[in-house]
Amino acid sequence: MTVSRQSRAAAVAGHLQRADAQLGRGRPDAALAELDLAYLIDPADAGVRYRRGRALAMQGKYQTAGAELDAAISLDAGNPDAWLQRAIVNLALENWPAADADCSQALQLDDGIADAWQTRARARYKLGRWDDAAADCSAALSRSPDDPESYYWRGLALRDAGHNRPAIADFTAAIARKDRYTVAYVARGKAYAALGDLTSARSDWALAAQLLHQSH
Repeated sequence: MTVSRQSRAAAVAGHLQRADAQLGRGRPDAALAELDLAYLIDPADAGVRYRRGRALAMQGKYQTAGAELDAAISLDAGNPDAWLQRAIVNLALENWPAADADCSQALQLDDGIADAWQTRARARYKLGRWDDAAADCSAALSRSPDDPESYYWRGLALRDAGHNRPAIADFTAAIARKDRYTVAYVARGKAYAALGDLTSARSDWALAAQLLHQSH
């Protein structure tokens, strides 16, 4: 490697470090400013393209984010985080089969990523694959036992598969781990109603309505 290449690599690394800090603070605009500079230095750096995809997704620019993540994966198909991020983008675009496939690829590379299990569970729930979605949530919880989202989505999958009592247990676990979890109260109410317990259902729906009112 020549000195000039070393200097360019060091400059890119510096921009990436600062971009990561901004992404961690939830500041995608500032991160993109750093990443745009890194891109000018090396547009073929997979890490630059991956982070640009993340930042753009945080801004809600999912189509553009997807293009950046396509580029990142074409440059480095061995990064499970890039596959997972593209799955999250595909989920936002309601492309459930693509989100499922991307998560599966991420998990082939690293099956310890709880978010990949949970994201695939959400895609499979949307595809009506409730048993598979519940199993994926269980895998996510084995890796991240206190994740309220995994309890919530497993509850949805169990409820829609007709298993209302274990669904109620999962919604209760989700509510215990996430304050003001309005949608979990609504979902638990529906499970209670399916069991004929309208008193508990109405109580949950009243709590959900109160929380919604307080948020406005």
